[in-house]
Amino acid sequence: MNKLLRTAFAITLASWGAGCSSSTSDNAGTGGASNGGANSGGTNSGGVSTGGTPAGSGGATQAGGMAAGGAAQGGSTGSGGAQAGGAKSAGGASNGGTVSSGGAEPKGGSTSRGGALGSGGSAPSGGAAAGGTVGSGGASATGGSGGGGTTCPLPTTFKWTSGGPVASPKSGWVALKDFTHVFFNNKHIVYMTTHDQSNWGSAMMTFDDWPNAATATQTQTSFGVAPTLFYFTPKQLWVLAYQWGPHKFSYRTSSDPTNASGWSAEKSLYNTALPPDGTGPIDQTVICNTTKCYLYYAGDNGHIYKSSMAIGSFPGEFAAAQDSGIQGTSQNLFEAVQIYSVQGSNKYLMIVEAQGSARYFRAWTATDLEGPWTLLTDNFAIKSNVTFSTNWTNDISHGDLVRSNPDETFPVDPCNLQLVFQGRDPNAQVADYGLLPYKLGLLTLAK
Repeated sequence: MNKLLRTAFAITLASWGAGCSSSTSDNAGTGGASNGGANSGGTNSGGVSTGGTPAGSGGATQAGGMAAGGAAQGGSTGSGGAQAGGAKSAGGASNGGTVSSGGAEPKGGSTSRGGALGSGGSAPSGGAAAGGTVGSGGASATGGSGGGGTTCPLPTTFKWTSGGPVASPKSGWVALKDFTHVFFNNKHIVYMTTHDQSNWGSAMMTFDDWPNAATATQTQTSFGVAPTLFYFTPKQLWVLAYQWGPHKFSYRTSSDPTNASGWSAEKSLYNTALPPDGTGPIDQTVICNTTKCYLYYAGDNGHIYKSSMAIGSFPGEFAAAQDSGIQGTSQNLFEAVQIYSVQGSNKYLMIVEAQGSARYFRAWTATDLEGPWTLLTDNFAIKSNVTFSTNWTNDISHGDLVRSNPDETFPVDPCNLQLVFQGRDPNAQVADYGLLPYKLGLLTLAK
């Protein structure tokens, strides 16, 4: 959506809010937020056609741009081959859907240690992590560096295990994508991008335990795609950042993230002019230390960008971003950037999606959110280092590490790493990128 003209933005917002089916196109990429990236090699071809979209980055190239009220479509997607570009339509979620209930409203207080986060209704506290990450059974694991138990070094090589899809799109939808996940008040809370037969949208769901994700109610929301959810401790607010709207990135706040209709009015998180190449700002993430909050985002152009503000000024609009110093190609440094603090260490972990014969993640570390960032591994999460019980996906695509605390420091426990991700049937023969049948998957670090 970031490549559209302001008039197309207005059409998008009007059609989304009204729940109409007219469509506009968007940029290349993965993760719902973006739309035409190919899985196989190659280079970006084409640029921006008037009112249209860029060519897919790698392999297949989008055909055409945005026609009036229509969407561009690329070629077909073969098994393990290039993902075809099809353009995003702007419609998406409409009419809000039913409101999810449950979940205690954060009221301050401290995070429970060594057990479920926020049990008894207490709000997550900043800084210290809360006793380990969410385990496969859904409850928080005991121990972890924040809970006074065992600490683990961050691995330099990774091996994962995974079952089949954890959740599939509800009836009428064909894709679930771009997951952001927190565990709070004994509930998994997931916000995500969706796609039905013609339009992009967004949704959320809650569930008690991973096996219950398959039957959890997927509640449509009426704003944004590619979300980032966290609890901002200094002001005791839940923050949901996303793209698609009147700004490059937007945010809303709430006292209860389980209430899909309880979010505040939309405000600007970032609204600076686009970089001269790639898609412009895409797939934002936010993380804070004790003094500053940082915005990082991708550009589908082999660059990762960053901006910062004083923590006392957050939430608010970030100033113009600068290049983070991490550079590559549109293939090996694509999008879906996420950053975490590593419990029991002074390190930060960044993961960024790459694309080859399938989608996968690379990883970097730093000792300061300002950088510099050092490559940790080219194979953080890739089909070749995952043992699947069911061979249902080649893609390990846009997702979120399971955090040991939902706060603004984004802590993860290296003793208990898990990654929620989007995967899909590699044999799906679909011309429109939005119709690729992405589902929710879960990786668990092998020990």
